[in-house]
Amino acid sequence: MYYLLNKDELIAKFTVDPLLQEAEIVEQFQTLPEWYGAVGGFIVNRRAPKHRENIEKLLKLSGCDTLTGFLDVSHALSLVDTFWVKPVESTLEWKDVSLYTHPFNEVIAKTAFEGGLHGRQLSTTSPEYGTDGSFAKCWIRENDTIKMLKRGSSGARNAGLEPYSEFYAGQVVERFTDDFVRYDLRTRGERICSVCDIFTSEDYGFLPYAAVDTGNTTIGSVLQKMKEFKLEDEVKKMFVIDALIMNADRHKNNFGFIIDNKTLQIQKMAPLFDHNLALLPYAMDESELQFEGEYYSMQGPRIGDSWINTAVACMTKDTRKVLVNLKGFKFDRHKKYNLPEWRLQAIEECMHKTIDAILDKDAMYTKTIPVPNLKAF
Repeated sequence: MYYLLNKDELIAKFTVDPLLQEAEIVEQFQTLPEWYGAVGGFIVNRRAPKHRENIEKLLKLSGCDTLTGFLDVSHALSLVDTFWVKPVESTLEWKDVSLYTHPFNEVIAKTAFEGGLHGRQLSTTSPEYGTDGSFAKCWIRENDTIKMLKRGSSGARNAGLEPYSEFYAGQVVERFTDDFVRYDLRTRGERICSVCDIFTSEDYGFLPYAAVDTGNTTIGSVLQKMKEFKLEDEVKKMFVIDALIMNADRHKNNFGFIIDNKTLQIQKMAPLFDHNLALLPYAMDESELQFEGEYYSMQGPRIGDSWINTAVACMTKDTRKVLVNLKGFKFDRHKKYNLPEWRLQAIEECMHKTIDAILDKDAMYTKTIPVPNLKAF
């Protein structure tokens, strides 16, 4: 028998079916906001996805490959909120287990990031057990700041360029907003990786957009839903940015909201993050980085049908002004780690043509015909 808690507030008592490994609620002490869904499913889904690189082996090595093992070892702790789990007979308090204030297990972090087995001290709480996403990553502490390291892919001839996308895309995002996650570059284990500061805390957590929109998602449905939270302009800005940086991986779990961890209410839109599949990192040569070339034309957003159409549909006076000022934009080069110059120049040229295409189409729509019905996108 277990308790689900938010810090030291009891939320529910539950058991785990030994065969199905599902949480069965025995008693619920507090009602969670609707976006958390059924409490049993919320508990089960706190585990890191097995498709994340290196994580399936880590879950097995640490005894977290079953729900019972996961709860006993990790307490279902995460760095996105302050929920956790303990046996009903346990005297543990939040201050005893909080990932925000306790050291991380270096062996687990190294295993999560690099793969392989780097020690036997795996059965302990760690943020790795509850971190989403598919790329190899780990959490570290530096100078009392929690940071995430995220690696690129491996195998293909042009694999591993994703961390550069995080670094360079941030320079574009910064021209539109201050509310974004800044990425730098470094090496760890001889692999290039991106590094960023955490944007959650014991006071404020992250709620993915997927929690408030579980159905089929279109640009129009996102704008309508975000309007309910008075965040329509913010998400419009995000879609324009994604078009400019050619972000092929904006999905319902990598944008969303900042939550007050005490009241569990939405406070604002979360800072923009996770741009490692922007700037066409898998393009092989200059021809594949040409605007509206054969390769470019095969790419596109996960939400919406076209970067250009989406940007025009989401244009505002402020974003239009930023786009005009971005004409001729050039990336600042990193002091130590950079993409080849030919690639950077090709990306810059592609972005320049993207800006022109967005502004030209925007001018056509705003001057000659009504703005299209967003529900059609």
